Amino acid sequence: MTACSNHGERHKSGAAAVHVALVLMLVSAACLAGAGRAHAGDAKAYVLCYHSFHGNQKFPGDVSLEELASQMDLLRTKGFRFVSLADLVAGRVKGAHNVLVTIDDGNATVYPAYRQVFRPRGIRPVLGIYPAIIGRKSYSLTWEQLSELARDGCEVGAHGYYHLHLKQEFREKDPKGFVREIAGSKDVLQERLGVKVKGFFYPNGIYSEAARQAVQDAGYSCAFVITWGPVLSPLTRNADPYRLSRYMIYQDNWGMVSGTIIRDTGP
Repeated sequence: MTACSNHGERHKSGAAAVHVALVLMLVSAACLAGAGRAHAGDAKAYVLCYHSFHGNQKFPGDVSLEELASQMDLLRTKGFRFVSLADLVAGRVKGAHNVLVTIDDGNATVYPAYRQVFRPRGIRPVLGIYPAIIGRKSYSLTWEQLSELARDGCEVGAHGYYHLHLKQEFREKDPKGFVREIAGSKDVLQERLGVKVKGFFYPNGIYSEAARQAVQDAGYSCAFVITWGPVLSPLTRNADPYRLSRYMIYQDNWGMVSGTIIRDTGP
């Protein structure tokens, strides 16, 4: 009787152990699945907006090459990856530690900034260009330089044709000029550079419903204003892919911008 009793106890103990193991496996699987869903839900990028890199203290939106390099290095040491606009559009961005660099206007200093800062760090910024100044102003890039940058992997977006404010009043007063700013700038850039222009950057961040509709009608994949906040990936997760956020970088706000991004993403 004792042997049978011991055998029964061992059987119960073995069954209990199997039960516990199965429960642990199910819990682990559920946790992993939940973590996967949370990871996918965290996919986002922080879009930075620069303008020029003279290091001229008279212009608040101008950042020196030394400051620029320091800023890029800080983000990298904090674990951020530098993604492309194509990554965002295609939904390839994963996780929360992602940065997209954009540079508006087409200032001539973009060329040395790319050669000395961005390229050595493997960063390919998006250049928001308004064609009216390219090759025509001493302070702007030439078409040859812009073509070289595009061939080397810099994406090109449209920033208006003459950099005019795209308000409803503009559309009402000059419908053709309004369309030229949005669809015309895209056509010129694609023709001159042989690239696909996917992103539009509202000049001065000024947004109107008329501009938003025209941007969508012109075939852009997305458009950006100047309001703080992350851009979610894929773009369909955002409230409106034609009103995405960017952080404007000034000489005196990098600490605030970088601190906000770093706190938002956590460790």
